[in-house]
Amino acid sequence: MKTGNCIAVTGNVDKNFAEMKALGYETADVQLADTREPWYHDTAKMSTLCSQVRQTAEKYGIELFQIHGPWPTDDTTAASRAEGWDYMHRSVYACHLLGAKYMVLHPQRPYSWREDEDPDFPETLTLALLQDLLPDCEKYDVTLCLENMPFRTQRLSTMERIAAVVEKAHSSHVGICLDTGHVNVFEGHDLGDAVRLASPYLKVLHVHDNDGTGDRHMLPYLGTANWDSFTTALAESGYDGPISMETQGPVSTKMPPHIQQHAKQLTAMTARYLADEVERKRK
Repeated sequence: MKTGNCIAVTGNVDKNFAEMKALGYETADVQLADTREPWYHDTAKMSTLCSQVRQTAEKYGIELFQIHGPWPTDDTTAASRAEGWDYMHRSVYACHLLGAKYMVLHPQRPYSWREDEDPDFPETLTLALLQDLLPDCEKYDVTLCLENMPFRTQRLSTMERIAAVVEKAHSSHVGICLDTGHVNVFEGHDLGDAVRLASPYLKVLHVHDNDGTGDRHMLPYLGTANWDSFTTALAESGYDGPISMETQGPVSTKMPPHIQQHAKQLTAMTARYLADEVERKRK
């Protein structure tokens, strides 16, 4: 089972991939979330960026497994939704240029849903977004991966609701990104149970921990998530993607360089341990 981590496409791309390779990662989650970057507004710049990133990844033998689509986006008005959805289309095209299989996206109305609104509106809006993107996904063979969220007031946060929306989308180009930290924010929600709910549609992972009170992006085993339950359920599920870490929090640029490097190595070691545990439990 492979391991991966997030990678920035700003700054020294060659250095970023060289570091991933040295740490033992085999896959990358390409961060294309920030729509303020110039490539979101210029197709030629997007093509140039993706070409550079793809060539550099190939140089170091790193598979570009997934990208993170636009976030945050404003979906409170028809005009702002149109702008955000245009960015989503550009992200699907970026996946194609990068040779990545999967694009992670968040459900609509993560912050702005109100109790006095139609309770089904976030689901209706999210399904409309998926349907809007599907022609591009089919053209470029990209799978959209809807991510569970850490917001208790968001209608589509929990894995149960995410899985229901993906089932309604009824497309081989729509799957699930399971975020372990987001599961753990909800009291009583177990990682293994979330994996089993997601299993028919599970394509990618965001792996991190927290103390159960908020989205902390801690290293696994530093919080309260049940990692034995997680690896057991993954082994049962047949999931064949990487253990992809999203633990930016524990590695701080404020650390002295040699300590920061040890923190990065610990993150990579933890990813490898989790991957090995899944493989061991499959036997």
